[in-house]
Amino acid sequence: MKKFAVIGHPIGHTKSPVLHEAGFIELEIDATFEAVEVAPGDLASWVNGEFRNYHGVAVTIPHKEALLPLVQKLSPAAEAIGAVNTLYWEEDVICGTNTDCLGALRAIQSELPVLEGKKVLVLGAGGAARAVVFALKTAGAVTAIWNRTTDKAIKLAADFEIDPVESLSSLNPDNFDVIINATSVGLREWKSVLPADFWSPHHVAFDMVYDPLETKFLSDAAEAEAPCVTGDKMLVGQALEQFKLWHGVELEPEVMGTAFFQ
Repeated sequence: MKKFAVIGHPIGHTKSPVLHEAGFIELEIDATFEAVEVAPGDLASWVNGEFRNYHGVAVTIPHKEALLPLVQKLSPAAEAIGAVNTLYWEEDVICGTNTDCLGALRAIQSELPVLEGKKVLVLGAGGAARAVVFALKTAGAVTAIWNRTTDKAIKLAADFEIDPVESLSSLNPDNFDVIINATSVGLREWKSVLPADFWSPHHVAFDMVYDPLETKFLSDAAEAEAPCVTGDKMLVGQALEQFKLWHGVELEPEVMGTAFFQ
């Protein structure tokens, strides 16, 4: 029996086990998937020791950036984003990649399949923002970045050669096709970084927050009749990419999509 896990601190909130276990059942894969609490101070010893008991491991907060120096072989995506959310083996080599970018891309393309030339505003400059900016650039979108701490937005913009936005009030909303919330605003609070009158029907709104799925950001967008993409789409999308990497098979998105709500 193959063993898989997700590591983080804290880890009680994770939906990774239920998503992957749904795939095991669907495709009759003999495997287990557990949630493992790993404190930041124990990360290095866990990767160099306990990880040998697993065929693959998903990674969540706060370990994604801390893993970089512990991984022996990084994918181009993980290197560019500066974060690892997936560990796997090649022979005896510890490898790390980032499927968050593909998860974000899958989510956005559920409403807007072609992103080439589309103008996108990303709100936030943390790890989630870096993943989605990498995905957007790969897809040929024209991206601008805003963050509450302007210096972080400027640094991320420089890393990916995109435009930083210093003030939301200076923006013309009509200049954007897609608006993405990659901040923590809206996480268990009824707040949005954008005023309600920012939205128009031609926008596509995507909120990476998935707890709760209904956020003020998306509620305001929906009120303006803008199409909305909820955070579960990205979570499921990145898990599907992990599943394909670890097992070498494609899983129907509906399998994990349904499991998310269990």
